[in-house]
Amino acid sequence: MTTGSLESGEFAALPSQLGTSRFGRPLHVIPRVTSTNDVARSLAEDGAGEGTAVLGLEQSGGRGRLGRSWASPAGGLYLSVILRPSLPVLLWPVLSLAAAVGSAEGIEAAAGMPVKLKWPNDLLVDARKVGGILLDSGAGFAVAGIGINVGASPGTLPEGAVSIDVALAPLARAVLQHLESAIDAVYADPAGTIRHWKARSVTLGRPVHVTGAEVIEGVAEDIDRDGALVVRTPSGVRRVVAGDVSLR
Repeated sequence: MTTGSLESGEFAALPSQLGTSRFGRPLHVIPRVTSTNDVARSLAEDGAGEGTAVLGLEQSGGRGRLGRSWASPAGGLYLSVILRPSLPVLLWPVLSLAAAVGSAEGIEAAAGMPVKLKWPNDLLVDARKVGGILLDSGAGFAVAGIGINVGASPGTLPEGAVSIDVALAPLARAVLQHLESAIDAVYADPAGTIRHWKARSVTLGRPVHVTGAEVIEGVAEDIDRDGALVVRTPSGVRRVVAGDVSLR
C-alpha cells in the first residue's frame, strides 16, 4: 500500500484538526486505490482498531451496493472507516443508517446544504444522489464506506447524480467528526439512530417499487428495529432487507 504524505498538501493539518477520539486515528491517505473498503478490510483483518480510516483521492475500482461500480474521479471523497461494533450482529444493518446520518451531518457542516436520505444508502441533495454508503463486514468488524461526489464535472457522473463544491479536507474532517458521533449514538441507542434517519427520509410515506429477489410494490411505511424497510402492499405488509428502491 502506497500511502500519501500527510506532511504536505491539502491534508497536512488534517490529523491535528480532526477533533475525534478514534475516527481518523490513524488516517491512511492514498493517492490512487482500487477501493478504500478493500484496503480498510485488509487492515481490519490484520487487527486495526475502530476508527482506522482510509481516504482515497481516486478509486480505480470503486463499488457500490450489489457489486455495482461507483464513479470515482479524482477530487471526490472516498472514505472507509473500520468499526468494531458493540451491537448484536442482527442490528449491524443499522450501522449503515448511522453512517448515512453522520455523513449527511458532515456534508451539511462543511457545505452548508441540506441532505436527505433514501433507503437503503443514498445521500441526496436537491433530490439527486450526491453520495452513498457501503457497509462491508467480517469476523468481528465492519467497514463503513462513504462516497461523496465533490467538484465533478457533469459529464463524469451517472444520470441523476449531483456533485458539491467544497474543499476536500474540511469535508473529510466534518464527515469523520459526525460519523464518530453517529456511531457512538447507535451503540448507545439503535432506536434513536432509526428516528434520526427517519427525520431525513424521502422514502417513507411514498409509493415505492422494490427490485431484488422479487419485485415488491406498495407504500414505504416504516423502518423496523433491524433497519429493514417495511412496505405495505395490496396483499399485506412486506419487510425488505435488501433491494433497489425507486420512488413513485
